[in-house]
Amino acid sequence: MFIFNLQTISAAHYMVGVVNDALDGTSANGYEVVLWNPANGIDDNLTDIIGPSGNSGANNTYMIDCELLNTPCTIGDEIRVKVLNNGSDYITDYVNATVTGAGFDIMPNLTLNSPPVPLNITLDDSFSIPSGEIDLTPATTTDVFCSGVIYEYDGDSSLINVSARFFDNSTSFYEDIDDKNYHYANDTCELNISYGNSNESFFNCTFSVEYYANSGNWTCEVKAYDNLSISGRGGNATKINPLLAISVPSTLDYGTVNATEVSLEQIANVTNMGNVMMNLSLSGYAVSEGDGLAMNCTLGSIKNISIDYEKYNLTASNPGELTLSEFEVNYTNLTSNSVTEKFNLDYRRNDTSAYIDDTNATYWRIYVPVGVAGTCTGNIVFGAVQS
Repeated sequence: MFIFNLQTISAAHYMVGVVNDALDGTSANGYEVVLWNPANGIDDNLTDIIGPSGNSGANNTYMIDCELLNTPCTIGDEIRVKVLNNGSDYITDYVNATVTGAGFDIMPNLTLNSPPVPLNITLDDSFSIPSGEIDLTPATTTDVFCSGVIYEYDGDSSLINVSARFFDNSTSFYEDIDDKNYHYANDTCELNISYGNSNESFFNCTFSVEYYANSGNWTCEVKAYDNLSISGRGGNATKINPLLAISVPSTLDYGTVNATEVSLEQIANVTNMGNVMMNLSLSGYAVSEGDGLAMNCTLGSIKNISIDYEKYNLTASNPGELTLSEFEVNYTNLTSNSVTEKFNLDYRRNDTSAYIDDTNATYWRIYVPVGVAGTCTGNIVFGAVQS
């Protein structure tokens, strides 16, 4: 019941109402309400502060004279009131009442809306080890799961949507546009309101993260939206681990090479299938690792080509026919033991498939000594070493 002394007030019609505190405990006192007649538009409005500092002087109560509108209210008009957003996202939907011939009318009660709260957010991939860290997969995508609970004080039926952003802390922010190196968005996360009690809902936001996503510290930040278009935010961090992976041709065919001749140059393209800049480690063998041979051949008096006769150049092509001395000057010996060479092959940093920024060529030749014949086969071992 409201009792107000209006004897000294003339030509006034007060709309009086109560705004209950938010269910999360936030007080309605100090928030602002706006009153308007929808027939005249919300631009013609009046405001009041809820509580002791407002017109009512009473906790959780407002009081506005609707006859002070630019178009004063009259009997039979519909009047609407709602709580304005002061930046904290505690608002209400509107309520309405009809102006009567009494000195004041009571508006239906309002309750300050509580923003939804994302809780217990976890980040992981489908691999059980290591837990809470992301291991990417060479040359393809890896599903990253950002999941948790939304606590909605006003009841989980008021939840409308959950969205999330997964981004590299060092180079990106929530609001940035997507880039497969450092920023991913999901605006249609899974939401299960049957989970838990009437205030709890489970959510899962899945991101298909490319193999070349930056290594380092990443954040998943979640927004949960209610039926008043108010959102609550929460987040958690994880680590994307470095991925070293390369792709090379399955075969390198020198063609037909006569004894005492150097083969024509063959190109082996190396593609970075990971997410860090890398150098190359190289070694070779014919039959078993460390055998000191480049090739094992089917015919001839020797049937082997020494490892010293297979050579590479990692920086420049030398096309055309070469003499043995030219070959030795312009190329580096392959060895049985792994040797790390500076290569500085960057990982992919462009989403456009037409732009190649993660592949470099390597150049190879072999010399065939006297006594070797038939078909020769051997192995070159390419390895990736972080630059």
